[in-house]
Amino acid sequence: MGDGDMGDGKGARHGSSQPLISDYRLELFSPPCLPGAATWSARASLYADIEAVLPYLNAQLEGAEYEPDAKVLVWKDRGHKYAFRSREIKAGPAQDREEAQKLVDRAVALANKAWSEREHSEPLYEKRTAANLMQIYRLLPRTNCGECGCGTCMAFAAGLREGDTELACCPVLEQPAFEENRGKLMEMLGSAGQ
Repeated sequence: MGDGDMGDGKGARHGSSQPLISDYRLELFSPPCLPGAATWSARASLYADIEAVLPYLNAQLEGAEYEPDAKVLVWKDRGHKYAFRSREIKAGPAQDREEAQKLVDRAVALANKAWSEREHSEPLYEKRTAANLMQIYRLLPRTNCGECGCGTCMAFAAGLREGDTELACCPVLEQPAFEENRGKLMEMLGSAGQ
């Protein structure tokens, strides 16, 4: 627990214009809820305030959860979680410093890209939250057939919510009897669930 490894990172430069994030201070720490865990979380303390880019990231990152009052955007992708705040980016889990650096570099690149494209994109200032697990589950066939690769429909619902699986993995949802439910799930989950 507590501060682990620290160092400086350099954000990627995009074109000739100055990126929003050009450098930061990187810290590695053990997740507070999992003392002694073999994984690490990374925190990039930013020298620039990135609050203005959060609505652009909110518009661009499918499945992002955005809380404008708290000025935080959380996004889960490929088993990793990213939290963007005005002067900080957190990412994890990471197995080591190298992976932590890659996760932070990816988050910085996403923020810089969204910022550099802001004149050609529309920001989304509205609060967004992840789909409710029980709402997803109620729209599934609830047969626990396992054809999706998950042991239960509840596990499949959790995978859909976290972006770890897709609706197409459930052959039962492809049946005409579930067409309406599939449509509702697609709307609820956005393109991440397709």
